Amino acid sequence: MKKTTIKEHIINYAKGKYYFHINDMKKYFAGEIEFKKNTLKQCLYLLKKEGLIYEAGKGWYSTIKEKLVLDTKPVEKIITLIKEKFPLLEFSCWSTEQIKGFFHHLPSQFVTFVNADKDFLQSLKDFLSDNGYNVYLNPYKIEAEKFVELKAKTVVLRPSISSREPKNQYLAKIEKIVVDLFMETKKINLIDMEEYKKIVSNVVLNYRVDMAMVLDYAYSRKIKDRIQNIIRDLLN
Repeated sequence: MKKTTIKEHIINYAKGKYYFHINDMKKYFAGEIEFKKNTLKQCLYLLKKEGLIYEAGKGWYSTIKEKLVLDTKPVEKIITLIKEKFPLLEFSCWSTEQIKGFFHHLPSQFVTFVNADKDFLQSLKDFLSDNGYNVYLNPYKIEAEKFVELKAKTVVLRPSISSREPKNQYLAKIEKIVVDLFMETKKINLIDMEEYKKIVSNVVLNYRVDMAMVLDYAYSRKIKDRIQNIIRDLLN
């Protein structure tokens, strides 16, 4: 009987899995399948080259080929506006409109989020308010009632978290949005947890995300365990 190769074992392990971490695979193999570290790495490299698996961040792999390309149109105008006024300011921006296709219950109005240095937030608020935006500076639950009837051009300003924030030159990455959206369910009751889980499920099960980046950013926001548990439940 022909012996199953390490490469074939990896293919069998990956079957039916949207994502997997190399350490989980090693634990699964331990005691049952003999392998050398270098052989495992070489096989993973070959499988990536053949397009059977794909990288999904440090130590992570996925069977999902397509990456999510976010529509930038909803945030292009406000990004251009801020860049012209504050050319040296580092900031990131995203809108719930960019992920509208993943909502189960589509909101009546969309919200734009801008993260920047906390010392510049008041200046940003004044500037954007003068340009017709409905701006909230770092709001929390105490102001949540103001979000019951969202107006057009609503903007929420938040301080940038850390150097671990996924950077993409003004445009927030989906990995950042997944984590920030969770925070906003708590801070301003933007959506409920069931809606959040549906959105994340629609994102991560249909498009390949950098799972290491998601969890690294979630760690910096002190919610890694919560995000990890939600994603684990979805993947199972």
